Amino acid sequence: MGIGLSASTVQAAASDTWIYDSITLLAKEGYMDMPEKPLSAYSKKELGQMVAQALLEFEKNRTGSLADEYGRISRLLVVDEVQLKLAEEQERAAESRIKSARSKAAKDTEMYVRRSMQGKNRLEVMQPLKEKSNASLNRLEQASRDYAQAKSRVEQRSRMLDYVRKRKQDLLAGLNGSENGSAVSAGNAGIYGNSVSAGGATSVVPASVLDTVGRLRAEFLPELDENGSLDSMNARQQLESNMPVEDVPDQRLKVDAEVRYDVRYSSGADSGENRQRARARLYPDYNIDNNWHAIGMLEWEKAFTGSGDDKDGKLKLDRYYLSGNVGIAHMDLGAFGSTMAEGNIYDSKFMGVRVQAGEPVKYTLEYGKAAKDKIEQSYDFTISYQGAVYRVEGGFYHFKRRDENSQDIYMANYHHNIGLLDAGAMLLYGRNKGDSGKTGYVFTLGYTPQNSWQPYTFSSWLKYYYQPSSTYVSHTMNAMVDNMRYDKNDSFNRNGGFKGWGIGINYNLPAAWTLGLEFYRLQDLEWGRRSNTIWFAVTKSFQNYHE
Repeated sequence: MGIGLSASTVQAAASDTWIYDSITLLAKEGYMDMPEKPLSAYSKKELGQMVAQALLEFEKNRTGSLADEYGRISRLLVVDEVQLKLAEEQERAAESRIKSARSKAAKDTEMYVRRSMQGKNRLEVMQPLKEKSNASLNRLEQASRDYAQAKSRVEQRSRMLDYVRKRKQDLLAGLNGSENGSAVSAGNAGIYGNSVSAGGATSVVPASVLDTVGRLRAEFLPELDENGSLDSMNARQQLESNMPVEDVPDQRLKVDAEVRYDVRYSSGADSGENRQRARARLYPDYNIDNNWHAIGMLEWEKAFTGSGDDKDGKLKLDRYYLSGNVGIAHMDLGAFGSTMAEGNIYDSKFMGVRVQAGEPVKYTLEYGKAAKDKIEQSYDFTISYQGAVYRVEGGFYHFKRRDENSQDIYMANYHHNIGLLDAGAMLLYGRNKGDSGKTGYVFTLGYTPQNSWQPYTFSSWLKYYYQPSSTYVSHTMNAMVDNMRYDKNDSFNRNGGFKGWGIGINYNLPAAWTLGLEFYRLQDLEWGRRSNTIWFAVTKSFQNYHE
C-alpha cells in the first residue's frame, strides 16, 4: 500500500532522526515489529501510531509484570515477617529452657560429685544421684541443641527477610523508572549460618552460599510460588522445630446464635398442651487470657399457642460461667449446661463446678445444684474410655430434694460402631430414699456421617426406652415423660415412669438451616396409658467467626 508524502513531510521526518532511532530500539527490545518500509516513508501521524502501540506494549509489560511481582513479594514479606516473629518466640522459649536446664544440671551434678568426694560411694546412695545427674545433663544437652537450632533459624529468617525487603524496594524503583539495581547491597555480605552434614558434623555455610540462596529466592519468586516450593520450605522448617509457639487467639469474642421455630403435638392420657414456639439463643465466648473463657447464653422464647413457662416473652441470661484449665484438669465454674447419661437422666442448667481430667480415660465430677424444682443439692461422677471403635462409661448421680428425700442413680453405658451405624446400650439403676430401687435401660441405634455438618446431609437415631421414675430427673426428649413421674396431685410417683420408642431425623440445608423431626410412642409404667408425640423444628444458626 503506497503512501503519498509531500516533500515538506519527508524533509521534516528525515530531520527527526532521534525518533527513528528510538522506534528502532523499541523494536529491538521486542515492544513492536519494524514496518516493511523505511521509517522516513511514513508521516508524522503514522509514526505517532507506531510509537503509541510500542509505548502501550512497554507499559503493559513493565507495569504488569513488575506490579504482579511487587504484589507477590509483598505477600511473601508478610509471611516472612510472621515466620520471623514465631522463630523469635521459639528462640526465647529455648533460651528460657536452657537456663532452667543448666541450673538443674549444675545442682544435680554438684550433689553427685560432692557426695562422691565425701566418700559416700555406697551403691544405694550414689546410683540414684548419678542417674539424676545424667538425666539433668541429657536434658541440658537437648535444650542446648534446641537453642542452637532456634537461634540459627532466627538468623536465617532475618537474612531472608532482608533480601525480600530489598527486592521489594528495587521493584518499586523499577516501576517508578529509577535505574536503581536489584543486586543485594554490600551490607548483606558476611552473612553465614549453620547446617548439619549427613555424617552429623556441624559445618559453616559460607556467606556467598546464603547470599546466593536469598537472591535466587527473591528473584525466582513467581516460579517458586507456582510450584509450591515456598510452602514446602516453610513446612520443613516448622517440622524440624520442637519449640513451643505462643497460642494467640485470632478473635477475643466469639458469638454463636440460633433462632428456632418448633411445633409439638401430643395425644393420649399423659399428653400435654400442644404448642408452637419461637426461641432465640445467643452464646458469647470471651477469651480472657488464652486459657480462661467467660461463656454465657442469652435466651428468649415466646409461645404462640399453648402455655409458656416462666421464660415466656422474657430475655434471660440462662448460662454464665468461667471455663479454663487448672493444671491437668479442665474446670467450668458457674451456671452451665449439663447432659447426664446422654440426657437420659438430666439435661438442663447446672449451677456449681465441673472438673474434667484424663485421656483416654476421662474423669468428670460435677458438684452443685441441678436447676430443677425441689432439687436442693446435686453431685455426680463419671468415668469414660474412648477406644477406636467403641466407648464405655459408668457414673453415679445424686439428687437431694428439699423434702429431705434423695435419689441415687447408677449408670453403665456401652457404644460400638457397626459400619456406618452406632449401637449403644445403657443400663440405669435408680433408687429413691426408702425404696429398694428399680432398673431401666435405653437401647440406641444412630447414624451420623462424618460430613453431617454439610448441606443436604442428614443424621438420625432410633431409641427404645424402659425407665422407671427413679432412673431420671429431667429427660432430654421432647415427649411427655416428665409428666409420667408425677401423679394427679403433682406428687412424685414412685411407681411411675415410661417405656416405648422414639425416632429422630435432622436434615441440613444451605446457609446453616436445619430441619428436625422427632416422633415418640410411649406408655406409662403404672397405668399403661399411652402418649404419642410428634415434634418438628426449623433452626437457623449464625456466628461471627470462621473456623
